[in-house]
Amino acid sequence: MRQEHKELLRELYETYQKALRLAAFGKKVPECEVDDIIQDTFVAFMDNYGDRFPDWNDAQIKGMLMKIFYNRCNDYFRNKQRHEEISIDTVQVQEKRDAGSSLIEKEELEMIRKDISDMSPALREVAILHMIEGRPRSQVCKILNINDATCRMRISRIRSRIQKLLKEQD
Repeated sequence: MRQEHKELLRELYETYQKALRLAAFGKKVPECEVDDIIQDTFVAFMDNYGDRFPDWNDAQIKGMLMKIFYNRCNDYFRNKQRHEEISIDTVQVQEKRDAGSSLIEKEELEMIRKDISDMSPALREVAILHMIEGRPRSQVCKILNINDATCRMRISRIRSRIQKLLKEQD
């Protein structure tokens, strides 16, 4: 980075970081993540507008920083929600067996919970979103950014794995 860009970045940071911190507080960003998101905001700003922004007025600069900042916050929360672990203990799981359906025994539920936690991240995410949270496949595809065929295959593998686990238990 050229010396003049370093000076501009330092000046921008000193001028606007307090406003971004207040916005982070308003968006309920965890304190441990605020500095990272603010740093990402300034880096993205300099990468995209470093050559053009010296001609901008304060409102334009602050507006663009806020826009980038809010996008970074949304990315953070989306990513956090996507990777958040879900306690299966609090979920009522029903499994169809023979002609009727019955509640899975506590031991079986514990086995399934352990099996899901041992799955690869790709399978675990689909299992949690589709099978535990009950989200439709189309929504799971959007959240995980995968195509429908991939999602169907993962669901099939998960079901086979759980069925095999339950058969071994019997």
